[in-house]
Amino acid sequence: MNPLLWPIVVPAVGGFLCLLVPRKVRVVREVLALVATFWTFLATIQIFRGGEQFLRQEWLELGALSVAFDLRAYHFSSFVLMFIGLFGLGVTSYSAAYMFKSQVGRRYYAYLLWAVATACGAVLSDNLLVLLIFWEIVTVLLYLLITLGGTKISSAAARKSFTILGFSDCTLLLGIVFIWVIGGSLSISQLSLKLGTSFSYITYLLCAVGALAKAGAWPVHSWVPAAAEGAPTPVMALLPASLDKLLGIYLLARLSLDLFVMDRAMGLVLMIVGSATIIFAGMMALMQEDVKKLLAFGAVSQVGYIVLGIGTGVPIGIMGGLFHMVNHAIYKTCLFLGAGSVEKQTETTQLKKLGGLASAMPITFVATFIAALSVSGVPPFNGFFSKWMVYQSLVTTGKPIFLLAAMFGSALTLAYMIKMLYSIFWGERPKALRAVREVGFFMAWPMVVLALLCVIFGFLAQIPLQQFIGPVVGFQFDSAPAKVSMTNALWSPTLATVLMIVGLVLGAIIYLFGRITKRREAPAFLGGEVLDTEETRVVGTGFYETIRTLGGFRGLYSDADKGVFDVYYLGDKLGANLVRALRSLHDGVLSSYLSWSIIGLGILIFLMEMM
Repeated sequence: MNPLLWPIVVPAVGGFLCLLVPRKVRVVREVLALVATFWTFLATIQIFRGGEQFLRQEWLELGALSVAFDLRAYHFSSFVLMFIGLFGLGVTSYSAAYMFKSQVGRRYYAYLLWAVATACGAVLSDNLLVLLIFWEIVTVLLYLLITLGGTKISSAAARKSFTILGFSDCTLLLGIVFIWVIGGSLSISQLSLKLGTSFSYITYLLCAVGALAKAGAWPVHSWVPAAAEGAPTPVMALLPASLDKLLGIYLLARLSLDLFVMDRAMGLVLMIVGSATIIFAGMMALMQEDVKKLLAFGAVSQVGYIVLGIGTGVPIGIMGGLFHMVNHAIYKTCLFLGAGSVEKQTETTQLKKLGGLASAMPITFVATFIAALSVSGVPPFNGFFSKWMVYQSLVTTGKPIFLLAAMFGSALTLAYMIKMLYSIFWGERPKALRAVREVGFFMAWPMVVLALLCVIFGFLAQIPLQQFIGPVVGFQFDSAPAKVSMTNALWSPTLATVLMIVGLVLGAIIYLFGRITKRREAPAFLGGEVLDTEETRVVGTGFYETIRTLGGFRGLYSDADKGVFDVYYLGDKLGANLVRALRSLHDGVLSSYLSWSIIGLGILIFLMEMM
């Protein structure tokens, strides 16, 4: 079998086998899923190390339209493929403990493995129609996985996700048809279309909508927080946090770097979308009281940096965006896994019901803490470096407004991450959570590995830049620990990290000296009465609530909560109005139908002339 088929066939077959395992036999399906994803991960590593590879199989001939089952692994697709394998393995191991007693385990592992298989197929596809087929299957599997939540909220979230992504997939299909009309081919590696005409702009935007919706960018983002409310947490860690982000940004990058020759107009559109995504989603995350929904809006916000970097059109910005794509998938998956561990042990994701779990769940706390600092862009972790590259690209291209938006977004990220950390791990622990303990090995190791990657990809950022990111745009980075030099900016991640570690050690020494002196401790009291620490516990959900009541923000937050800015509800209203309008046109008069037919024919002739 061709090596390119292994990452598709192995998890696909594994999913069917998991579906056949009797419901009462639980350990077998977990073992099957782990073996399948481990094998898939090894296959993706082998493909990455094997250089450029092709698989071509003639599939369909429809006149001038030739559709071949083309797969191609080159540097960009193969490194994305490898990370899909890594996340698939990690989430499967995590699920082995999280979903062990679940009644939907057979379907869960089948859908999960099929999602990994079709994501691999989408990344490897070198034919746009083949890519679209895999792409749409991923959407269907997301719908099915969300429904496994088993509640009305899950069903509503699944419908919303499928509606938004289904609509965006339709725009992608239409864009692919237009690409074939313009370029005469569906082969991705053979296409390079120039922008400049209205038809080419429309074609690019149709395809970009499909990519942005999958990645979860504004304004087609609302399916992500909706899914967070209803889907099992491992589903959020695998799809919206990692696979969908990788697929959406991968396609957007291929559109912008390969399929089309970008110009300033489309670059500006991407930068506007990216900036709006950063600020809008960051402001919404700040007000959330459910940890999964907070992380969902945070995931949307971080996509803005990726889109912003790609929109600059300069090498440092594109590389920063792609590096942030990888970093985001790493730390956001780690954060969702941390949230799932807390949910598993406490049976809640409501921030006001949590607190003081750092000592009870030290592994989860440390992993989540590192991931939170990474997403906030705190050096020396990986998120800082990719954001710094995006900042530098905005300085280089002279875009101060977008730079301010990106930096403000980082401040928002740090703010809502502090809110989350305090609410879950710091402060007073509720009495109901006194018996909480750390999760087991299968749930802990994926968080630890991802947290370590956050450190390594920051401390030795030259390694991922040299091995994964630089070759995509033909830029060669020095190996660690040399400085990274791009335009007039210098940064040595290794040296900076060493200096920070020295500073932390000195601070720890000073702190320990301060602990030598004895301190007198006394019980807290108020007016001569001993305080009840449970009643006076400060919860993190009160953080930043004053922002909601500020002039200008009060109405915006109220409208956002009602879905006024949600394209799903806007589309629902528009669709209802359109249906009523179309019904009114059906008056049963033959002359009316003939008039509409003539008008439609005229529109078709006009469009054909435009082509």
